[in-house]
Amino acid sequence: MLDPNDLEKSFAPGRNFVTKLWNIGRFLLSNVGSDSVQPLESIDPSRLRRADRWILNSLNTAIAECDAALGPARPKDGVWDESELRSGLRLSEYTESARRFVWNELADWYLESTKGRLTAGGDDGDVARTVLAHCFDAALRLLQPIVPFITDVLWRRLPIDDATRGDFIARAAWPRQNATIGVEDEFELVREAINAIRQLRADYAIPPGDRIHASLDTAASGANASRDSAIFTDENMFIQRVSRCEIAVGSELSDGSGATILLSSGARIRIPLAGVIDIEKECRKAKTELEKLDNQLTLLNSRLSNPGFTDRAPANVVESERSKQTEWTARRIQLADKVVSLCGS
Repeated sequence: MLDPNDLEKSFAPGRNFVTKLWNIGRFLLSNVGSDSVQPLESIDPSRLRRADRWILNSLNTAIAECDAALGPARPKDGVWDESELRSGLRLSEYTESARRFVWNELADWYLESTKGRLTAGGDDGDVARTVLAHCFDAALRLLQPIVPFITDVLWRRLPIDDATRGDFIARAAWPRQNATIGVEDEFELVREAINAIRQLRADYAIPPGDRIHASLDTAASGANASRDSAIFTDENMFIQRVSRCEIAVGSELSDGSGATILLSSGARIRIPLAGVIDIEKECRKAKTELEKLDNQLTLLNSRLSNPGFTDRAPANVVESERSKQTEWTARRIQLADKVVSLCGS
């Protein structure tokens, strides 16, 4: 909804996205080059890396979400039935699905993962070029109805030699899901680790330029131990580049004050903090925060255990307080673990 009294607020998100889209296109075109890329169908699946399979699966998801949000283009039997009339045209959902794929997944993750491969060239670089061009081609087609002009300019410059594409993006076929691509959970584990390391750096205000070191313990991964070790060995250079953290795979967890990141697979990443941050200062800070939260939780628990409050207060207020209780309890567990890792008790 447009606010005539604040046009900057109204148009800034769209302007920022179009700028991002243009910058993605410029980077992609400059790195992919002008030589025609191979069709994706010609790439043997065994040549695809984790990141390739992940972005192709993410594209499948984006296409499915956009299709569901827009609804069927034509009635199944020539006449719109009641369910078809009331489905689709959820334009905000369609726009968000297309935007999320381009910004959050293609640009923020896959483009970053391909930089080294594109520079190195060779067979693996050619695979990256193909997947990158294929995904951006499909992304531009998804975006065309809402960003009609810039998508056409970028789309025509893609080095895809396919006579069926047509002259204009508006006449190109709508993207379809690739049934040969399955879910890729190994690259999700890499993303989980990178996000956790980035959050840890933010929590402790570690300067972006400072490189930190970590060790990976897969003892609790069980049957996934060898798989986790292989994943982090293969993706170590990518993790180092985007998180400024070097992970020693298979090393024993070092003693002393540090932070432990527990991954969904059961593996743990241990990051020693001595010499990286002021341990004593962070210990005092964490203890103070934990004490403050304990006091708040005590008051909240007392309020929710009082029938005079739960019986008389509006239901939405009680529900809000219970949600707060759940959130604060989870936060307390995190803080208590942080105090133990920093202070030893």
